[in-house]
This record gives sequence, C-alpha cells and structure tokens, in this order.
Amino acid sequence: MDDVETKPRVVGLLADPGIAQSLANRVAERLENVLNDRYPDGTTWSVKVDPVSLPMNATGQVMLNKHVAGLREKFGWEFVIYLTDVPQYEQGYPVRSIISMEHSAASLVLPSMGMPRRRAVVKFLVEALGELTGGQDPQPRTSSLGRALSVQGSLRNSEDSGDRYDSIKGMRGRVLLVTGMVLGNRPWRLVPRLSSALAGAAATGAFGVFYTSIWSMADYLSFGRLVLITVVSILVLTTWLLFHNRLWESPKGARRREKLLLYNTATVLTVAMAATAMYTLLFIALLLGSLVVIDQAFLSFELDHEATMSEYLNLAWLAASLGTLGGAIGSSFDEVKSVQRATFSQRDYERRNIEFGFTDKTED
Repeated sequence: MDDVETKPRVVGLLADPGIAQSLANRVAERLENVLNDRYPDGTTWSVKVDPVSLPMNATGQVMLNKHVAGLREKFGWEFVIYLTDVPQYEQGYPVRSIISMEHSAASLVLPSMGMPRRRAVVKFLVEALGELTGGQDPQPRTSSLGRALSVQGSLRNSEDSGDRYDSIKGMRGRVLLVTGMVLGNRPWRLVPRLSSALAGAAATGAFGVFYTSIWSMADYLSFGRLVLITVVSILVLTTWLLFHNRLWESPKGARRREKLLLYNTATVLTVAMAATAMYTLLFIALLLGSLVVIDQAFLSFELDHEATMSEYLNLAWLAASLGTLGGAIGSSFDEVKSVQRATFSQRDYERRNIEFGFTDKTED
C-alpha cells in the first residue's frame, strides 16, 4: 500500500515542435517543483516532455482525446497535457484551454495567450492539474475592473464531448490571437530561408554604394522621401514573397471566414517582419561597407561639400532600399516549400495528413 502511495504521479507534456516545445522544456522543471510544493502529502510528481504534433480532424480540431489512451499506455503517464500552436474553436469562439475530465487530459492553445510567459503557462498547468485531480472548475477571484479588462470568456461545455472550454472574447482577444500566431510562425527563422533574396539584395545594394550617382541622389533626397522609399521597398518585397511563394491562405474547417482573416493577417505580419529584418541587416552591412571603402575626402569631393556621418547614413539608407527591391527578384530562387513552412496553412495541411500511431479505440 505504501508503495502505491509513494509512486510518482507522472504528467506528460506534449508539445508541437517550435515555440510550444521550447516553452514546454522551460516550464517542466518549474512545474514539477510547484506541484511537489503544493501537495506536501508524500505524493511526488514527475513531469516529462515529448515533442510531437497530433493530427487534426476535418474541422480543424486537434484530436487529443482520441490518442490519450495510447499515449498513456506507451509512456505510463497519468495525466496528458498538450501545448499546441494551432488555434482552436468551440461554439464559434477561439479557445485558450480545453479540460477533459474523462480522459485526464488538457490542452493549452498558445496563440490565444499572445506572448505566453513562463509564469502564466505554469499557472495554467497547475490549475488544470488541480481541476483534473479534484474535479472542480477553477473560480478565479478578480475585481470588476479586472473582469472588464479581461479577454477571458465564460466557461463553456461541449455537448458532444463533455470537455470544458475556456474561450477568449472581443477584439483584444483577437489581437492577442494574431500576436500569438505571428510568434508561432517565428518570423526570425524566415530570414535565413531567404538566402537568394539576401544575395540579390546585397548585390544590388553594393552596386548602389559604389555608384557615384547614388551618392548624389542620397544626399539630395529629403528625410521624408527616404522614408517613403523604404516603406515602398519593404512592401514590394513582402508582396512578392506572399504571392510568389503562394502564402495567401485558404483555411479549411469550421469558422473559415474568421480563419481566413486571422491566418492571412498573421502571415502578412510574419513576412513583413522578416522583410524588415532583412532590410535592417542589409542597411547595417552597407553602412559598414561604405565606411570602410569610401574615403571621406573623396565623398566630400563628389558631393561638393563636407561629408559627415549623415551622408554615409543616407547613402546606406538609399542603397538598402534599392537592394531590397532587387532582393524581391532574388527571392524567386528560394525554395518555396521552405518559405511556406513559416505560415499556418502549410502546417495545417501537414497536420491533417499526419499518420499517428496511438488511437483510443473507444473514440469514434
């Protein structure tokens, strides 16, 4: 009997590869410590992390309950909690969390948290496990002001599964969702995939730096005109990347109209951020190159006035804008599939075609 009582209660954290997996690894040890401190009755807790993507059904719902029994049998987990980067909907509302008492399982939809902090994730996991072990819904104590500012919706019960869904609401909730989707797309990882675009931008920009007519043009243009050229160049590159790589998305499943807006907003922001990052890197490289190669006296001679740091900055600024336009053409040589992996539509397609080995035969 004592052996049974001291046997560790094991929590399995499933996580989609990427942001979810990184977050799961960061919170696992902290969650284990919090659980062991919270239950000082001799019970020990163990938290295990396994990076895996679960398949989705035709309506876009992640099928956690269908695979819980197989996962529990294989790994010996008592509780299964899934951290996913795929937005989920129930009764027309985007949801933040799903609790399944029947299966001792829960899901946390990370995009609905915006930029999820480790402390907030640990708090949710502790509350979810408290509900799964105690069988009571959490009753958060918040002030009237806190409730007014909250994006958290009312608790909703699914008539089909008996699962409890915690929704998000309003425009602020949708903003958080888009922010989380952009973060899940990891725009900083898109830049290295645009190697041909970077090469084309660098070549075009370098030509601009060493072409004396560009020096005079950069010196003549006003601050406002340089800003306008920058914005146009980034918009051109963003638009080219979107349509050349077929990144405009047509989500399937429930709430298609809302998903069309949310997914494409997240995609446009992701690509625009990657294009802006590429522009910034190009500007820095061209500025350093111009400072090293172009002698100040020679630049002053060509411009017919004393050259200062301002002239070098304007030169790199205009050259980076021209280079970014050239990078749009260079991006045609980048691998389309590699670029598409930075958006939700391609990952949705892959998730719908996953062949997963663990299936709860009791589920329909």
